[in-house]
Amino acid sequence: MYCISWFIHVLLFLLTSSVYLNGSCLESAGSKPPRPIISELRANFATQSLVVKWLVNHTGLARESGDTYEIQVGRTDNLTIVHNSKVSSCPLGSDSTLTWTWVSTLPLQCADHSIRIRRFCSHADPSDWSQWKTNYGAQDTVDRVWKKTKMFPYQQVLKEGSTILFCCVPPRGIHITNMTFNSTTSYPLINITHRVTAIAVHNLNITQASGSGVYSWCEDTTEKRNNYCSNFISFCPQRPENLSCGTEDLRTVICTWNPGRPANLYEPYKRTHTLHIKNTGEDLIKCGEWSCRFQAVPGLEWYHVSVVVRNQLGEEKQSYSFNITDRVFPVPEGVKVSPGVTEANVSWVMRGNLSGLELFCQVTADPVEPRRLTRLAEAADLQSTSMVCNGGSDERCDVSLEQLSPNTLYATRVRCAVRGNLEGEWTQPTHFTTYPLVTLDVWRKVRLLSHGQRNVTLLWTPQLSGSASSVKIQGYKVRWRQEGFQWILWRNREQTQTEISIGPGQCDMIIQAVIQPGSSPPGHITIPPVERIEYLRNATCVSGSASGGFHLIWKEQEAVTCGYTVEWCTVGSGVSCTLQWRKVPVGNTSVSLPAGDFKAGHRYTFDIYGCTDEGDKLLGIRTGYSQELKPVQSPRLVEPIRTTSSSVTLEWRYHEDDHSHPGFITGYLVTVHKTGSQRSPGHVRSPFTKMVADPHNKSLTIVGLQEHQKYTFHLSALTNVGPGPPTTVTVKTQTIHLNSSPAAVGARHPPVSILENAEELYSGAVWVPGWDEHQTN
Repeated sequence: MYCISWFIHVLLFLLTSSVYLNGSCLESAGSKPPRPIISELRANFATQSLVVKWLVNHTGLARESGDTYEIQVGRTDNLTIVHNSKVSSCPLGSDSTLTWTWVSTLPLQCADHSIRIRRFCSHADPSDWSQWKTNYGAQDTVDRVWKKTKMFPYQQVLKEGSTILFCCVPPRGIHITNMTFNSTTSYPLINITHRVTAIAVHNLNITQASGSGVYSWCEDTTEKRNNYCSNFISFCPQRPENLSCGTEDLRTVICTWNPGRPANLYEPYKRTHTLHIKNTGEDLIKCGEWSCRFQAVPGLEWYHVSVVVRNQLGEEKQSYSFNITDRVFPVPEGVKVSPGVTEANVSWVMRGNLSGLELFCQVTADPVEPRRLTRLAEAADLQSTSMVCNGGSDERCDVSLEQLSPNTLYATRVRCAVRGNLEGEWTQPTHFTTYPLVTLDVWRKVRLLSHGQRNVTLLWTPQLSGSASSVKIQGYKVRWRQEGFQWILWRNREQTQTEISIGPGQCDMIIQAVIQPGSSPPGHITIPPVERIEYLRNATCVSGSASGGFHLIWKEQEAVTCGYTVEWCTVGSGVSCTLQWRKVPVGNTSVSLPAGDFKAGHRYTFDIYGCTDEGDKLLGIRTGYSQELKPVQSPRLVEPIRTTSSSVTLEWRYHEDDHSHPGFITGYLVTVHKTGSQRSPGHVRSPFTKMVADPHNKSLTIVGLQEHQKYTFHLSALTNVGPGPPTTVTVKTQTIHLNSSPAAVGARHPPVSILENAEELYSGAVWVPGWDEHQTN
């Protein structure tokens, strides 16, 4: 279907002198026909068209094969003729209503448009002209309602490549001085009336700079860009290509197509797609941009469908016919796997009720590489089984896969087809792992000795699951290989670690649980060569989670191919602890450690390793507390304490980085009390507190004190929880001797203005929550 727009209407009416309309012609020779009566004049602003209807009375007139009407369109109150044409109609009855549509190149809001009609019949003079019927523009509304300049068209969809007239309608007494399009381009002004001005914009384009929206402005004698309007440029719909339909379950039909050029407009101007089943009485179906879904019609085998795409500029249609039984693409769903050690049972059901159709199904089991869980092996490695399946909705299809490897991750997929038709799509992979006999969680601790020699503590934890839960372990066989040599040792079933000395090169270690009969799948770990080991010194501080455990996060490393390991131990406790570890699968970069593994007030260090082809590489160190507590140690003051007549300087010793602290030391708190209750003007009030925010800064001078006065100082270490036990000392400030020179007095006793601002010296200190200058411990 061709794209029809109001722009094409204009061209057709300008080139065609007459068209046939619905109506009648009755005329008596020598009689003058009555003039038409215009019964309705209606404007459609979306298409900028006028629809006119008129009545013709044929009473007493002879029938002719047809009659002709001359129609004139006048613009503005001067009735300037902008269109004149003759149209013909065929006789329908004695009294009839005729309809004619005219599309304006100028937006109808820009000016008044009037229509009149007269009739021609053969062998007679033309009738008198009808009265003018007027559709009024927006001038009156601008004067009464908006009271400012308005621009048209507004919020319309304009055709790409067309020529458009934009007009400005100002209030009475205001004149248009300039009109621009897309902000920067001014156009020659066209006078429509004494107050309405227009511009013509040719070849509208959808550009990357402006997108689908275009803007135009009016400037008037108020010296303002008084109004702007926005419109949209789009293009006619394209016929849908590659239309195809099919069903998965004989219940729902899905049709898909290529819509062609992507739509550039959104609601409410977005193009629409509808589907019609032409050989049924079904209603139109609303569709998406690329596809449509509808319920199959019971008993209907052949479908004749059409897809129609529409927008404000026109429509296009594509048709398609098909037999639904030839377009069935079965979909297995509900795939379940019951694994064993070397076999697995796979079952599924068919979507919908396909009973009566002979289905041919294929099942594959593909071993997934442990280090690349998402990668499928080549087709030659597939375990594949085919079978005939009943398509009933209540019956499960099942097949047994055999000769599988134990303790192996598999991805199984299923696809089915109606025999003789195209094969259906594979289901998404369903992963399962065959039961292990025994698995060992293996880790190691490496201690560097002299000359590149190393001591390795190999640790393992047996894990029995599934069919191996009743297997009894007889012992463990440990093998390691380095620089072409291999060693083997035996450990009994009660042992879960062993010490091994190795050289500086790469070393591969394998441990197996010996069971009856056979052995477990081997646990493998690689020790990197000495030159590839990186020793990290700096640790990142972490805090415990709200539950009391730890949630550790790290960045993903491309070199890591076989997962991560997090190991930890309590530090600074003074007693040895059991090394613990947690394995994290590849692709994951976080781990949550439960609170039950940790104690409040104890500091833990976590080493995060990434498993690579050359062994485990240390990626980062984290240290922290699951829950911090207040300090338990008091700072030790350095004596003698330095004093002046107005200040006291405290210095102390404290091992702030000691891992035995129950929390991170964040600073120190000093509380000052003055003996007695008198207070001299210009001196700092007492009691008050000061905080040292740097835990490595272990000195503080308190100024603004009163001479010859005793003060008590309480010094405590701080954690994020609060202060620990204080160290207390009482100090007396010095006395100012009267026989001292003024210069000496000033040196020992700062001026009052300095004392009044003494606290500003500590304006950068961070106040401890819950502690203020009026608390005294």
